[in-house]
Amino acid sequence: MKAFLYCRVAHNDDFCLAAQAAALRQYAGQAGYDIIGVACEHSNGLTLNRPALHEVTKAVLAGKVDLVVVQSVARIGRDRSMTQQYIDLLTENNTKLLCIREQLIFSDQGEALIGGNKNAECPSWETQIP
Repeated sequence: MKAFLYCRVAHNDDFCLAAQAAALRQYAGQAGYDIIGVACEHSNGLTLNRPALHEVTKAVLAGKVDLVVVQSVARIGRDRSMTQQYIDLLTENNTKLLCIREQLIFSDQGEALIGGNKNAECPSWETQIP
């Protein structure tokens, strides 16, 4: 499965951003995902107009991504309807969203599946993500 990792922190904190990226790389590697890209940025979650998120979106629209992996659904956005809008865009492009902290995956059909669900494809998470 081709995965694109997306990391975001609200404040200019390079240590937390690097730790988030390292944890997602470790998770994706243990899950056997083929990491095709990693996009990281310092930005608030109140808009979808963010350079690194645009990088992810561009790859999704080009059909290069099966799965977007984030630390938490809040990394996509802080506004519920805006976040749902992005999940819908992924769904329209046959891409899943995996939210590690919540052990939640949004399928390419838009269904939210909990990690305990055998259809969720959400490997157990052994390490805490900052």
